[in-house]
Order: sequence, then C-alpha cells, then structure tokens
Amino acid sequence: MARRILVTGGTGTLGRRVTRELAQAGVTVRVLTRSLPAQPDPHYEWAEGDYVRGAGLAQAFEDVDAVLHTAHDPQQPGRDLAGVARLHSFSLAAGIRHFTQVGIVGVERMPGLAYYAAKARAEELLRRSGLPASVFRATQFHPFVHSLLSDLGRLPLLPVPQGLLQPVDVDEVAAALAEHVLRGQHDTESFAGPQVLSIAELAGQTLAAAGQHKRVVSLKLPVPMLRALHRGVLTDPGAARGKRTFAEWLATEK
Repeated sequence: MARRILVTGGTGTLGRRVTRELAQAGVTVRVLTRSLPAQPDPHYEWAEGDYVRGAGLAQAFEDVDAVLHTAHDPQQPGRDLAGVARLHSFSLAAGIRHFTQVGIVGVERMPGLAYYAAKARAEELLRRSGLPASVFRATQFHPFVHSLLSDLGRLPLLPVPQGLLQPVDVDEVAAALAEHVLRGQHDTESFAGPQVLSIAELAGQTLAAAGQHKRVVSLKLPVPMLRALHRGVLTDPGAARGKRTFAEWLATEK
C-alpha cells in the first residue's frame, strides 16, 4: 500500500470524500490545491500548486508514492487535458508507484461533447504514458442528474430526451474509489448506480420529490449525442453497483 498519495481535486465533490476514505485507511494524503484553505484540515498534508500551469508541482511530488487525479475542468477541456499530460510527466519523473485517473463511463462512445472527448483522450494519454496506472470510471452523480432535470423543470411541461442514465451516489463512489486506489491494480474499473432508468423516469421522480405535477414529454431527436443517450452509452449494467437509488437520494434533499 502506498505511504503517501497526492490527490488532485481533493477539495471537490468527489475529492473531499475520497481523501477522507484514504486517510481513514491509514494513508498519508497530500491535497494539491490552487489556493490553500484558510483553515487547512490537519488530517491531510497540503500542497499549493496548479497542475495545468505546473506551478508548485515539484514540491507537491516530493516523497509521493502514488497519485489520484480527481480534478477536472468541464469548461476548459483542452486546457485541462494539457494539465493531465503534465501530471503524467511529473509522475514519471518522480517514479511514482501508481497513478489512478478518474473517468466517466461511456465517454468514448458519446459524440458532440468536448469535455467527454477530453476525458476519453486523457485515458488514452495515460495508457501511452508508461506509468503503472489504472482508470476508475463512474456514472453520473445524483446531484448532477438532478441539476439538469431541475433546470428543465422551470418550463410549464417537462420535455426530456429519450435516453438512459444510471445515477450513482457520490459517497458510494468515493468508498469504491478508495478501495481501488489502495489495491494498486493496473486495470480499469467501473462503478455505477443501482438502477438503469430512462430520463423520463428520472424526471418523474424529480417532479414527485418537489411536489410538482407536470407532464413529462419524452422527445426522440436526430442528434448524435441524444441517439447515444438512447442507446444507453453512459450506463454499464455489468459494473459494480452502489445501493442508494436516485429516488432515495431525492428524499434526503428535501
């Protein structure tokens, strides 16, 4: 087991949860962040740096055995991809024992989204990097699915594309990711939610949880991205599954 793990994105939605899991397992966790918090949690080491620009990375990698890359920038995928390549280079130079990269189930089969294309490219870069490495993929988190459907819910009726999703609980993802990192295996692992549901079903659950009564209209549109959703490319029925359903998560968000 690695003695010290450098975690990028350790203050983010997934990152702050997985750092807690790793620390509880007895690993020294060093969090890479662009700016130090006003009151840094003493359970972790902290390194101020920017993996995209390279600032602070030399110090961040000192005495590090493994890297867990959870950070991402959906708004600037090209810039983020350059940062991924930089992390790979620093990891090689530091001689780390294992590099884990977080991905998304099905990104290589989803057309039309620059962020997803960059995530797929990042996995390709990792395979070619020469690093001892693994990829951990997850399906869409419950809050992300909820935010998309809530925005649509402002309309008089709720139009949604035909498609399938498999929302997953982020706490369960964090626990599974920590176990994956601690095993240190050189493989690809996927983790998904307990149910594959149509977007219309997810929309109905969202409305019910909010006490709203609107008609859900499922649309089949000739758009490559939506056709891919219809085929269920962002789901993985064969993956390890969490237990908390989207409806159960909604019930706790009231």
